[in-house]
Amino acid sequence: MCRLLCFFLLVMSPHHLRAQTPPCGVAIIQTAGPNTDERFVAAPPEQVKAAFLKALPALGAKVHKDEGFHIEAEIDTGLRQALQQKNKDSGVRGKYAGLGALGKFTMDLREETRDGVKGSLLHIEFHKNGFVGRLGGEGYAQPLAEETACLTKLLSTNDPASNPRGLEIKDAGQPHPVTLPDNTPLKVLLRDPLYSKKLDKDSTGKTVNFEVAVDVVVDGSILVRRGALATGHLTNVQKTKKAGRHAAIEFAFDSVTAVDGQKVPVSAPNEQARGGRHSQAMSNAEQVGILTLFVKGTDVFIRAGTTYDLEVAGPHTVQTGQ
Repeated sequence: MCRLLCFFLLVMSPHHLRAQTPPCGVAIIQTAGPNTDERFVAAPPEQVKAAFLKALPALGAKVHKDEGFHIEAEIDTGLRQALQQKNKDSGVRGKYAGLGALGKFTMDLREETRDGVKGSLLHIEFHKNGFVGRLGGEGYAQPLAEETACLTKLLSTNDPASNPRGLEIKDAGQPHPVTLPDNTPLKVLLRDPLYSKKLDKDSTGKTVNFEVAVDVVVDGSILVRRGALATGHLTNVQKTKKAGRHAAIEFAFDSVTAVDGQKVPVSAPNEQARGGRHSQAMSNAEQVGILTLFVKGTDVFIRAGTTYDLEVAGPHTVQTGQ
């Protein structure tokens, strides 16, 4: 039976869960397996590296050394605690709630061609610490490689911040106006992970970037391209507090960029993520005693590539052929 690194991205009331899906539909990451993984990824090294850096926090790690296509990283205790809390809330049993040992990653990339396809050879290793934190498995390499490969495919090659209209269209056709109807559905992906420890209360109002997951087509015309910029903003950030009170992040969605460059308003319920169950900490404090009142809660982490379902707010005329 393999140990599970099981974390559901949002532990909250069901009406919030309807709008989001974990990257590639994978909400459970298995940590059992070898400590080394090597695989071919059909994408250039620069793209794979970008995906790797977004995937690392999902395994509780942060970069220690970045030397181009050689990266060293190590397990971060804060991120690990956040994942461990999610595991416990999700029903994972055991002393470490399915998590592996503390330790270090190394990642190496090089260009490679297989069967006429240009891509990258991704090599990942994980090794336990020499003494402290050595207890637990070291099967992190495979899930990290899978998360990297997932994000490489899932996120577009476009940088929506610099090119908000999304991926270029080879034959956009003759320019003509098309109505983008009210309530037109669209899917967006969280471009970079969100981690409450990196935020503070002054972050309220800060922009959160997303990218469009698939083209939005109306009457045969693409009105919103894959990779186009969608934005939201943080509406509330709560830091961890004593008595085990967990951090929380809440954000709202604002707009998406159409092919003609206009910002189209979108609508969706506000999203809220918490580092653990809201009422459990105080209950534990009452049961365990006064010392628990001095224990801080856990931070909250949301993976890059998390998918959200939105709708266009109001009808809009979009000029195609852009």
